[in-house]
Amino acid sequence: MRPVRLATICFSPTVGGLELATLRRAAEMRARGHQAVAVLTRETGLDRHAAALGLPVARVTPRLDYADPLAAWQLRRVLEHERVDVLLVARTRDLSTAMLAAGRSRAVVLYQQMQFHRRKRGFFQDAVHRRLDGCIAITERQRSMMTGLTALDPRKVAVVPYGIDTQRFRPGAIARDAARTALDIPLDAFVVGIVGGFDPGKGQRELLEALRLAAEAEPSLRERLFGLFVGERPTDDRTYVADLHARRDALPFRERVQLRGFLDDPRTAYAALDVFVLASHAETFGMVLQEALAMGVPSIATDAGGVPEIVAHERTGLLVPPRDAPAIAAAIVRLWRDPELRSRLAQTARAFVLEAYDFERQYRAFETALLAARDRRCTAVSDTLHHGQTR
Repeated sequence: MRPVRLATICFSPTVGGLELATLRRAAEMRARGHQAVAVLTRETGLDRHAAALGLPVARVTPRLDYADPLAAWQLRRVLEHERVDVLLVARTRDLSTAMLAAGRSRAVVLYQQMQFHRRKRGFFQDAVHRRLDGCIAITERQRSMMTGLTALDPRKVAVVPYGIDTQRFRPGAIARDAARTALDIPLDAFVVGIVGGFDPGKGQRELLEALRLAAEAEPSLRERLFGLFVGERPTDDRTYVADLHARRDALPFRERVQLRGFLDDPRTAYAALDVFVLASHAETFGMVLQEALAMGVPSIATDAGGVPEIVAHERTGLLVPPRDAPAIAAAIVRLWRDPELRSRLAQTARAFVLEAYDFERQYRAFETALLAARDRRCTAVSDTLHHGQTR
């Protein structure tokens, strides 16, 4: 097998789960003998993460959202220097610029990690989707969206969920008391937390309200309840962040609710928790949920997007409707009252992650999808040349 020469294209100015997952995939390929370079925009926090993963970085900064000719010229120079044969594109808006740079000979693969619901058809969009050599979706729901709402050939879509290092993310990887001490959380607290960028769609506002309702509904919980919110970024909407701080400060137990920035090692947060909450209004996958389940943390998640492919209600966690603070509060109280349920959910969730998201199996599926895309591009180029010679 000829190694893939991969360029992962990520022009996002922010650092989030989508961007980090794309870099990790490229790093996995590089670690297994393929070549990989990360093409990033002007300096962002992604540089630091790419360096930590051992990925070389090239820099291209588009000034247009779509089909930027100058950025495409700069990107083509990178592709030629690195002898790239496959471009892995993290955002749909970057596809047209990547395709201009790729020309006819290089495969372009979309790493579809976001969900959408509107039909994406029209001359320009159809041309982009038909030119794609492959699309890697992370859920079956996404496969249905891509094949039903775009002109993409269904045969080009592979579903490869995020794999996870279950040795790194495992119960006891970080001692609970050590994690709580590091985060300045009382050792006897009942800690309910959320991990993710501070964004209205992530549901931090609903969780704050749920904590208030849970404390009012359950006197025995009131004095031990502690809220941990991890993931504030400098690029987050400052109005929303200010609103969260104001809502936190209005709580009668505000001193027991932390609003923190991203942690270099999120396992510290998971290890400190009694209950993890994914409160997103619509979540494509929920990598943080996967990590919490692998760490053996009982979890509550909203029944939206691809989350039901991860959480089976009453078996690997509790599902609640999105935007429903009372439902989240009721689930928190239920888990507080029922330690046996917490234990059962934690054990079943860990077993499910071990079976469904095996790191090695998902890596092999990802590699296979890239190789198939490269083969399609080679076939397309060969067919074009043959057709030209026979005319």
